Amino acid sequence: MLDGFLQIVGLITLTVFILIIIVSILILIIGYILLKKDRLIFPNLALFLMDNFYSILLKVFLLIGTEDTFYRVGIEFYNKYYEDAFKKAKNKVLVLPHCLRDSKCPAKLTPNGVECIFCGRCKIGDIIKVAKEYNYKVYIVPGSTFLKRILKEEKPDAVFGVACNRDLFYGMNMLSRKGIPSQGQPLLRDGCINTLVDVDELISRLKSL
Repeated sequence: MLDGFLQIVGLITLTVFILIIIVSILILIIGYILLKKDRLIFPNLALFLMDNFYSILLKVFLLIGTEDTFYRVGIEFYNKYYEDAFKKAKNKVLVLPHCLRDSKCPAKLTPNGVECIFCGRCKIGDIIKVAKEYNYKVYIVPGSTFLKRILKEEKPDAVFGVACNRDLFYGMNMLSRKGIPSQGQPLLRDGCINTLVDVDELISRLKSL
């Protein structure tokens, strides 16, 4: 009698679990389609889930896609969700990864990150000139430790980050949980040195935001 009851409970539990996975997958698919159409469904709920349950969402997403695709979807979501709030912010910070530098970059690492000397070996100098023209404070950082210090000392109203998909997603996730609007531009080619970003697109976004 007891064994039969436990089997029924187990079957019900398994069924509910499977249904939750199916529903979650459908929500992710529908959400991604709407995101591509420049629309968000239940944005505040989606933000809450992305901020607090991203690890679970990632596991569900891996049933239908790749980890890198999940990060890209997350970045697109944060970009869309925070776009208006970002535009209204006054104290904006642009955070660039030091790996965008040329391998023979002569700039030195300082307590505030790498100080560009505008030598022309890479495009960072061009990006900085435009960013400062549009009132961004720019930091070239070698890691997340610098970002945390920037947040603590600078206390920006909004942050624009450039990084690989994984680092960018987790950075935007952290900022979102702190209530700081963000925008992100993924690298076209990542790695430790000589990485690549779409400079024209980045500059265009810095001007429009």
